[in-house]
Amino acid sequence: MIAVLTADAAPRYDGEMRDAASHDELSSQLRMARQSDPIKNSGPAIGEVEKDPASAQHKRSLLDSSSILCFRGQLTLVPKRAVLHVPEHLESRFGVNGKVEVKSWQDFYTANRGWIRPLEVTREEAFGFKPLSEAKLESIKESTTVVVATFKGGPIAVRPYVDPAEAAGSPDNSKTPTPPLK
Repeated sequence: MIAVLTADAAPRYDGEMRDAASHDELSSQLRMARQSDPIKNSGPAIGEVEKDPASAQHKRSLLDSSSILCFRGQLTLVPKRAVLHVPEHLESRFGVNGKVEVKSWQDFYTANRGWIRPLEVTREEAFGFKPLSEAKLESIKESTTVVVATFKGGPIAVRPYVDPAEAAGSPDNSKTPTPPLK
């Protein structure tokens, strides 16, 4: 079925009709906008314009903030405080040893799970809000393998626990000592 609009049913425009802007009016408006550009008249820039504000972030290095695990031509990076325990006989597996291929944590752990033991930690333990449980500390001390802290299967740095009562008494609690790896 086809609907037919008659002249009576057609919508009517009761508004006022205006003329379109002419070329002269548009060019005049453009000239006025260019003459009164606030950016051009703002003067010289304030502050250090030659220094890149993102340069402070470039000083961070992935290698400086990571521990390197290397064995049998494979290498992986884990966060610095993720390694919780290193037995003496496995210290040689840290650092780059010859020509290596970089692997993800999952691939490296799968190939080297005989000498690496992941220890699942909670988010509160990783951020230092709660201490590691006694059972976890005891298992770390008795371990003959490298213990790596993990959260949901991936390595995570573990900050040292700071007692809120002690932190409130000290003026600068941001410089808490890092616990030794062994």
